[in-house]
Amino acid sequence: MRVALTGAPGTGKTTLAALLDSSFSVHAVRDLAEACGALGPLEGDGAQGVDLNALLQHVQRLPSDLLIEGHLSHHLNPDAIVVLRCAPEVLSHRLEVRGYDSNKVRANVEWEMLGGVHAEIQDAGLDVPVLELDASSMSAKAMAERVRSWSSKGFPCSNRPFIDWLADATHLPS
Repeated sequence: MRVALTGAPGTGKTTLAALLDSSFSVHAVRDLAEACGALGPLEGDGAQGVDLNALLQHVQRLPSDLLIEGHLSHHLNPDAIVVLRCAPEVLSHRLEVRGYDSNKVRANVEWEMLGGVHAEIQDAGLDVPVLELDASSMSAKAMAERVRSWSSKGFPCSNRPFIDWLADATHLPS
């Protein structure tokens, strides 16, 4: 099973991946992209573009039993997807602590509020099991246990509704 661990920057993907390293063969999108020459030049905001086609070709040559961590991982033909979500006010604080400028914080918080990962999954027509975890209300250890449990049960499809930050006015910016 190829499992994607995705979510907006600051949701805790890298932290969770480190806790899952003993249960999965964990690979970071950035490392995979660097290994196959798919990283683009450094952009003004400090990010690097990724040639998704080259990265996907590289990933398809890897053994299929792995967990790929990164906010682009759901674009890499996964068999199951773990989506980390984070309450907008918590995410905003996390990104500010990382030193993101106000425009980058706002863009990422808006992406999270709108459920951007889910929109991309739907747009890509992916019909795979998705486990969504609220990283603002669960500890990394608890999330790791949920992922391990989900995996041990064969990655069943969930019938739980996805988080909708816009439905709760307490999450809307003032």
